[in-house]
Amino acid sequence: MNAWQRWLDKMRSRTPRDYSGVCPRCFLKIGSCLCCELPRIDSNIEVVIVRHIKEDWLTSNTGRLAALILTKARIVRYGGEEPFDDSLLCGDGTWLLYPGPHQTPQQSLPRRFVVLDGTFRQARRMYKKISALRSLPELSLSAPSQQPPRLRNPPRVDGLSTIEAIAAVLGRFESPTIAEQLLAAHAEFVRRADATRGRQRPHLKASVAFLAHH
Repeated sequence: MNAWQRWLDKMRSRTPRDYSGVCPRCFLKIGSCLCCELPRIDSNIEVVIVRHIKEDWLTSNTGRLAALILTKARIVRYGGEEPFDDSLLCGDGTWLLYPGPHQTPQQSLPRRFVVLDGTFRQARRMYKKISALRSLPELSLSAPSQQPPRLRNPPRVDGLSTIEAIAAVLGRFESPTIAEQLLAAHAEFVRRADATRGRQRPHLKASVAFLAHH
């Protein structure tokens, strides 16, 4: 992809500040909105998504989609002039999902996961700036065997989008069905976003798993 195409995709990924023609919840075009079709999943594990402020208006942000699906997921904004309350990250059984070299031996099952939502550089910066994160047990995930459809590709081959990482964790510690539903919803989100941009991927069709849920 050349520099012009990367710039164009970035501009397309930004949502108008007045939400003109766009759903204010899923950030898709009104005619492509999937909010009413999303499953609502009541997981046992809580997910706290620490989202970098620069992700707020990006259609390609997947933490937003995860929070629409999971009843026990919430988004905490980081950056700008707003003070950050790191007490929100504390609590027994809280683990940090972070692509770092440190792995904490698992002595008990997690009750809550903190997920850093942003680019790899933004996540690394949040990790350094928020001291409470570095006191949490850490878990790192391996790269998926197959690359799923994405609106934005990570800079590393082992990189995962936020919703992919959440799906992997909940599938591992709770239920593979939850992971399947999250990934199916994300695939359908990508398909609809592509359609509004006039982009077609030969192998990306309406998600069978997503449609089966309805």
